[in-house]
Amino acid sequence: PTAPAQTGTTALVSLRLSAAGPIEAQGLTGALPAAHFDVRVRDSAGKPVAFQGTTYDPTGTGSATLTLNTVNGFQQTVLLPAGDYTFENAVLDDASGAVLLGYGPAAENPATVRADGGSVRLKFHAVFDRASSTLAPTLSMNTLFTGVTFNLALNPKTAAVAGSSVGVPTTDLGNVTYTLGNATDGVFNGAGGKVGVNVTARGTAGDSVLNVTASFSAWVRDGSKDTATYKATTLEYAQSIMRGGLGLTTDGVMPVARLATVSGAVVGSVTTLKGTATDDVQVNAIRVYDNGTLVASSVNAEVVTGVTVVTGDAAGTWSAGWTPGTAGGHELTVVVSDSSGNEARAGQVVNVAAPVQTAADFTLNQQFRSVEFDLKNGVARTFKIVVPANATNAELYFSNPGDCVSEGEYCSPAAPMQFTAALVNAQGQPVVLEEDAYAFYNSRLPAGEYRATITPTADTRVSLYGFTGSGG
Repeated sequence: PTAPAQTGTTALVSLRLSAAGPIEAQGLTGALPAAHFDVRVRDSAGKPVAFQGTTYDPTGTGSATLTLNTVNGFQQTVLLPAGDYTFENAVLDDASGAVLLGYGPAAENPATVRADGGSVRLKFHAVFDRASSTLAPTLSMNTLFTGVTFNLALNPKTAAVAGSSVGVPTTDLGNVTYTLGNATDGVFNGAGGKVGVNVTARGTAGDSVLNVTASFSAWVRDGSKDTATYKATTLEYAQSIMRGGLGLTTDGVMPVARLATVSGAVVGSVTTLKGTATDDVQVNAIRVYDNGTLVASSVNAEVVTGVTVVTGDAAGTWSAGWTPGTAGGHELTVVVSDSSGNEARAGQVVNVAAPVQTAADFTLNQQFRSVEFDLKNGVARTFKIVVPANATNAELYFSNPGDCVSEGEYCSPAAPMQFTAALVNAQGQPVVLEEDAYAFYNSRLPAGEYRATITPTADTRVSLYGFTGSGG
């Protein structure tokens, strides 16, 4: 803590205000555009607090907004009197400063500043935008026939910046209910949930359109203000139903399958496969094979160990994760089938590189350990981490070592992290990683073996460091 400062007769203490690192890791999904936090501080009486720079201004004539951005590493240390405060925050795009991407209400961001200082880590929610969001078939479907069963995907998103939006996480949505326009529209196969619903089209002579409404609560912007309110909203889907009559028809049109060029594949690291799959009627399934072995599928029943899920949208784009197990040439084949059983294929031979062996297994012990790796932008690396059986309270951290500058008891970054990190145990189950402005970490890691996957967002050096409390 910093010793109290004086301004007039008011003693000031330091408060470390942090946005906890990359914005997308807290409340948004997908590639977030450049953005910043505007923070509004209020005292226990709800009165706005003004600042001259980062110092409390008792006259109230200073700025009522603190900004956290890439320049200050999404954190600031401010001086203000001890007391109770709230820290309302808005996430705005850097390009225009007018697109509200996230909002943290004052009630969810309280803090008590004591005479010995303190810190507060901001919380916020993704702000839902109807114009950017969709309720649409999971796979491309141009024509809907009576009796066809398909998945409707709920895709809530933020407002667009330069034509791109990011997804709103399910944690920022209330329970979702689905309703039909008329009972004769179709049938829901289950209640559905926050990611969508399965439906079978029906229709009658007097009801030839399938109408589905998804109703839920989300954080919605208050007009043009930099605030949002959690309230009820909806998304709708409508498509004409082709009712079959007497007669015979044939579907001789093949679907179209495309696989985008794959590069940078490394053994043991996840590579994202992308492509398009379209049909004049309906895409029924998308499957990806590696040297003849199924490795990804859009069919839920086929997603088992070693097979990842293929996700797609009504426009025909799809993607899937692929983790090659061996180096060398891999023949990838994408097979797209339509609702009539027609198939189309696309493929390419991908050269998979062996991982760079810059360090052995990272085994923690009571001595502080650190190993560093130079990684390429977008090329994920997976590392094995071992916590010995007799170890307790193991601590593990991932950071950009060159971006950490000592600031008293804190380590203040010179720039935001240039990577994301994920950790799983030996059974492949996710292990929670907390984060602050400069590191991903777990400070109570049980004994066992783990796999850490680091995905750099720029050419960067990443440090793995840690130790155990006892044993090891």
